[in-house]
Amino acid sequence: MLRFQKRTTLACSASTLYHWHMLPDAFQTLTPPWENVSIVSRPESLQNGAKIKLQLCVGPLRISWVALHENFVEGRRFDDVQLSGPFRKWHHSHLFEPVTEDSSIMHDSITFEIPGGRLLNRLASPIVNRRLEKMFHYRHQQLVSIFGEIS
Repeated sequence: MLRFQKRTTLACSASTLYHWHMLPDAFQTLTPPWENVSIVSRPESLQNGAKIKLQLCVGPLRISWVALHENFVEGRRFDDVQLSGPFRKWHHSHLFEPVTEDSSIMHDSITFEIPGGRLLNRLASPIVNRRLEKMFHYRHQQLVSIFGEIS
């Protein structure tokens, strides 16, 4: 399994950050403008067992991605697990770690596998990691613009 991680310390409580992620428009706010992603269907609220269906456009290709939300711990975490989509495996943990009463760490942790076996994973992982780094840099900058950053 390949791994990607991104951490940013924000000027808000872990609970505030967690509850912001539960808002209906949070996903759109965190989606970079260059990513051609649309929501096909989503749950009314995020909770264990809820599913979201996305459509990705990569050049002329349209790729369906269905993710299951699970492992909710109020104010601390939730996970997205790919049920079907472009990866062989995808597990994204959103972790909201308290630092003080008014600061927290947003920690995105992703483990994934690309279809095609070990060699293709080895060759493609730098490309996927660069794309994830760019995407999550944007996401974390969006959070910084909303909550402020603690260095």
